[in-house]
Amino acid sequence: MVVFIILSIFTIFLNGEDIEYSFHLNKKSPYRYEPITLDVNLTQLDHSRVMFFKFTPKKSSDYEYHQIDLKENDEYHNLKQRYRYIIYPLKSGKVNINFDMIKTVTTDESVAYAISGDRDNIKALVKTDIKIDLKPILLSVKPIPTNSFLVGDFRLKYNIDKNTTKAYEPIYLHIELSGEGYLKPFNIIAKNRKEYLLFTQKPKIKKGSIIWDYAISSKKNFTTPKVNLKAFNPKSEKSYYLTIPPIHIKVKPLDKKTILDKEDNPKSAKEIDLSKIGWLLSYIAIFIAGFLTPRDILKRRFIKREKTIRDEIRDIKSKKELLKYLLSKDRDRYKDIISTLEGVIYRDKSITLKEIKEMIIDR
Repeated sequence: MVVFIILSIFTIFLNGEDIEYSFHLNKKSPYRYEPITLDVNLTQLDHSRVMFFKFTPKKSSDYEYHQIDLKENDEYHNLKQRYRYIIYPLKSGKVNINFDMIKTVTTDESVAYAISGDRDNIKALVKTDIKIDLKPILLSVKPIPTNSFLVGDFRLKYNIDKNTTKAYEPIYLHIELSGEGYLKPFNIIAKNRKEYLLFTQKPKIKKGSIIWDYAISSKKNFTTPKVNLKAFNPKSEKSYYLTIPPIHIKVKPLDKKTILDKEDNPKSAKEIDLSKIGWLLSYIAIFIAGFLTPRDILKRRFIKREKTIRDEIRDIKSKKELLKYLLSKDRDRYKDIISTLEGVIYRDKSITLKEIKEMIIDR
């Protein structure tokens, strides 16, 4: 069972106590590249005005961050937001995590005025943007052992389709590194070797894993180099090694007699350069594999994007919330639906939230 200990909690009131914000950090002294969790809570205290918040950590070469969650209660006059980030310190020593925050202030009248125009005359929201200066969070980052290539708890596995092949006929090597920790793409097998040709695509990055697919071709026996990665587990504070042993491949040479025409083989004729044919076939095989893969990836990304837009609309619970979503998403594209929503909210037109959502999805 993992015990989550909050080591640092900060609560600060700003601008005449109209905003409350707090940081919850699970660790203030991590190792370099060790992931830490940061929760940020923003709460509106002055309920007389309409507020919006824009919050994000600042980009820095000292750390890397990823937002993994956002929960929001965006009721007018009672805005609450909770962000969750994973942060990786990229250097040892003192590291400051800095933030950018904008508080936008407006009123109900301004919001009503902004949406009171007709389809061709949607008026701009009258608002005031105020930059909020937030104090940075200081981390004391511990160094990792010398020559550590990975930081985290990882496993390394591999698979090769065969150990014996014909000259210039490729073998296929699949390698997967998976686990918990800091991962960036890298080449795990050296590219330049005299005894074989190595064909590869870019490493595939998935959540918690990197995958490499190689094709290797040669005209004679060869051995792939040993892989030995030193890793450090910050939880156990111990180093360990991830290893792939050398792989020996036996290559059967081509028999020229089986591919030459025995009835027409004049001595003066120039022999066929079989090595060029072998390399050409290998290139063609790798090209076809690389051509098919991106099309499949693009198709999955397109489907995922469409699903996300539908899910955003489906999760909206009120007409005012839907109106705010459309205004921020694309005023021009949804201007007729915005006009309809205006009539529903401010002039009591009769149309359900479900019917309006169907109009958006059908488009």
